[in-house]
Amino acid sequence: MTQPRTAMITLTQARERAAAAGPLAADRLSLQEAIGGVLLDPVRALQDIPHASTSAMDGWALAADPLRSSTGGPEWALRPEQAQSPADRPAPLLPGEATEVLTGSVVPTGTHAVLRTEHGITDGPRLRALSTSPDTAPQRNVRPAGAECRAEDQLVPAGAVLTPARAAVAAVAGHDHVTVIRRPRVHLVLTGAEVTTSGMPAPGEVRDVFGLALPQMLHEMGAAAVTTQRLGDDPETLAATLRQISEVGSVDLIVTSGGTAHSRADALRPALHALGAELTVDSVDMRPGHPVLLARLSRRKEPLYLLGLPGNPLAGFSALTALGVPLLRALRGIPAAERTPTVGLTAGARLPAARRGVRLLPVRRGPKGVLPAGHSRSHMMRGLAQSEALAIVPEGGLAPGDPVDCLLVPGQRGEDFEWDD
Repeated sequence: MTQPRTAMITLTQARERAAAAGPLAADRLSLQEAIGGVLLDPVRALQDIPHASTSAMDGWALAADPLRSSTGGPEWALRPEQAQSPADRPAPLLPGEATEVLTGSVVPTGTHAVLRTEHGITDGPRLRALSTSPDTAPQRNVRPAGAECRAEDQLVPAGAVLTPARAAVAAVAGHDHVTVIRRPRVHLVLTGAEVTTSGMPAPGEVRDVFGLALPQMLHEMGAAAVTTQRLGDDPETLAATLRQISEVGSVDLIVTSGGTAHSRADALRPALHALGAELTVDSVDMRPGHPVLLARLSRRKEPLYLLGLPGNPLAGFSALTALGVPLLRALRGIPAAERTPTVGLTAGARLPAARRGVRLLPVRRGPKGVLPAGHSRSHMMRGLAQSEALAIVPEGGLAPGDPVDCLLVPGQRGEDFEWDD
């Protein structure tokens, strides 16, 4: 049954509704598992970093009050032991003594400075420094305890994404586990009996683009895991599939491709109606991608969100960029002010408008600003493949030099793009 159409909402309204989704539950995970998650609590140092004073060089730890050589210069009495590992813990130095240390070694109590190997001259059990060496100055080549931070100092704030480098600093600070808002688990439901996954498509068939590109795009957007399922175009089969996914409860977001329009051939809206789903977004006043929808399915625990992407390639990827990015950021617990990101650039040429609503236009970077990439009709891929961003072009278009807000396309940032610099 064809469902009644509702009035389109603006792109801004749609992005705000996607960004209003509640965050997923928090989990205490190992540092490795938690990378990419948003920290529920700040990471604080459990001890001073470094927790002991260490040597910055291979060489010798020098005690204060050196001995005097026959020539009147300073020298030190070498201990007989040799440094075997930075893990060695040498005994305290007595006045006038020196002992061998390695880079990273804990320096013994009583260390005045570390003399690097290439600046030292040994003569049997005696050590002296080159006359030009600066290494006898107080605390030279010593990394003092607590130089990086003190115990209880905040290293990473709550609400920050745990990047690999932040996980590393948490490990240095003594942590094995942290509490993060878990990253969404996504299930792709790819519809369309006409879609083929390999070879040359026959008349009436099209090659699959979503099954190929969406998993990596979603991972870059913060998804933890992406599973994929393919269906035809039957509303009852689609409704049964969505009900089963909801009941199993092992995913946090369903992303579908195709079937989002209002014709008799489009299965998604009838399937959602049969399930009693709440449509948060039901069409957006933008081109391409206006049939995109965002729905919420009820279940016992957290609600299950469904993002329905139009089946045309550029339309689908535009919808993912416009609504999927704020939705994933909301589910991940990214702070509200950071859920609908745009990049402010300048139009380097005229950016034409759509016939209706705002236009999401694939653009490439030129010497004076962004330029249309071309090949930007809803069923095309070539323009998007040469673009890093979608320009949000208002009605009436934009002239050269006008400011333009852009959406970065997931997975499209890299060094392989040919900019017209």
